Amino acid sequence: DVTGNIRREQAAVESVGGRIHFTQEATFSSSNLLNEHFSALDDEVRDFLRGFRQRHDGESLKLCLDRLAGLEVLVLGDIIIDEYHYTRPLGQTGKGNVLAVQYESQERFAGGAIAVANHIAGFARKVTLLGGLGGQASHEDFIREHLRDNVQPRFFTNDRAHTLVKRRYIGDDAGKLFEVYFGGEALTSLQIEHDIRHWLDSHLERFDAVIVPDFGNGFITEGMVDSLAGGARFLAVNTQVNSGNRGYHVITRYPRADFVSLNEPELRMAAGNRQGDIESIARDIAGRLGAAHLAVTRGTRGVLMQERAIDASHAIPALSGRVVDRIGAGDAFLSLAGLCLSAGIPADIAAFFGSIAGAMNVQTVCNREPVDPVQFQKYLTTLLK
Repeated sequence: DVTGNIRREQAAVESVGGRIHFTQEATFSSSNLLNEHFSALDDEVRDFLRGFRQRHDGESLKLCLDRLAGLEVLVLGDIIIDEYHYTRPLGQTGKGNVLAVQYESQERFAGGAIAVANHIAGFARKVTLLGGLGGQASHEDFIREHLRDNVQPRFFTNDRAHTLVKRRYIGDDAGKLFEVYFGGEALTSLQIEHDIRHWLDSHLERFDAVIVPDFGNGFITEGMVDSLAGGARFLAVNTQVNSGNRGYHVITRYPRADFVSLNEPELRMAAGNRQGDIESIARDIAGRLGAAHLAVTRGTRGVLMQERAIDASHAIPALSGRVVDRIGAGDAFLSLAGLCLSAGIPADIAAFFGSIAGAMNVQTVCNREPVDPVQFQKYLTTLLK
């Protein structure tokens, strides 16, 4: 019982003079019955889970999770504030073909590398977050308030810049209408690059894993890439393609990585191959970077994890039938899969754990909550029954 509720129930019974007994009779798991007969998961997922259960038992998977706790992790990447402005439609304006909406409310989320650090901090006890802030509209107080207690921030501030804010306007059906970028430009000056590289040269060796969510907004320079590739003991990287960097930001800017996580368009863009076999492309890019593992996240088609040493791939179907918001799902996958691989956990388990994190993330709005380790174990237990 990962929640500890059975112990609380036992204490409550004994406090009034009662006794609780655990029998050795045959048990009938409600989760198992629901999974077999009323599951929202499709046949592909259920077939996959049956095979996975035959290869891995619950106790061995729990031991894998326990191995993550002792890791010391550096997360380096773009600091992003995500804003959601919720609206309801009013209709077309009287003059011109323009949609008019009525503002309803807003939410702010700690996104980008902050979200990745928070995901990881639920499983590893010691996490350092390195990022850049703008001295104008830094949002530093908000960021610090939304860090888990075991995340130690190390911020470098450019007094002339603004911390990046991505504001999305949301319609009444939860669909995104459009997006506005504020700040983030020219965040890393030559002096800041020098200071960060000096810090990396002095500290990289102590980290068991370096996780780099590289959103391509200008924070991570070529010099920083060289420092990371040359000094990290284990380097996990995602290079996100978005509207601000499309066509200019690909994984091949890194000369080396141990684990690469990309979605399918990001991988195809890096290879310059729109139609080719995805497994062949993954092998090619992994070989170029010397990456032992490369994962391709494919939305509703799940995840493909390429394991270069044995020239094998592990396919994990999408583990959630309910999608509220896809933003942040790839970051959640990178966090858990990268952490697992840095601890030497087998690739199929790492991909499975990363997929669970992604499945949990898509069931909430943006990065409202990081992946919770207790809820993660409950999700895992339910899938395995």
